[in-house]
Amino acid sequence: MNPITSTPINAGTDRSTPSGRLFFLDNGAGRVLTANPGGSDLRTLIGEGREGPDEVVVAAAAGHIYWTNMGNLKENDGAILRSDLDGKNMITIVPPGGTFTPKQIKLEKKSGKLYWSDREGMRVMRANLDGSKIETLVDTSHGDLRPDRT
Repeated sequence: MNPITSTPINAGTDRSTPSGRLFFLDNGAGRVLTANPGGSDLRTLIGEGREGPDEVVVAAAAGHIYWTNMGNLKENDGAILRSDLDGKNMITIVPPGGTFTPKQIKLEKKSGKLYWSDREGMRVMRANLDGSKIETLVDTSHGDLRPDRT
């Protein structure tokens, strides 16, 4: 598992956002961080010990950061969270149990959807940016929540 994932903001797309900053996760400590591309101005945005943050995506024009929390790998308690680019106004988009172990989150701007894979749930899922309309698009579990576990 990669302990740090980064997503750059596209420079110049929105003048109200910090152009060119990187946003990344510290999986071991459960933190969301930001820095300039060269590593200067390192800041912790979320330092609340979230369990298993795995992937981050930035919606620069909307001023939001979304990230997955895998949770406890033996429980169905994964979640997706969002905050403003400065780390304020953190909210839960997909509540614990709404997805098992979310990973590889992607933002589709045109439709306003978040897409992610659910490792232990063996699914590909999506939801609106506000967390409504959670859908399973592909399910390879054949109805067994964790078919590879006993």
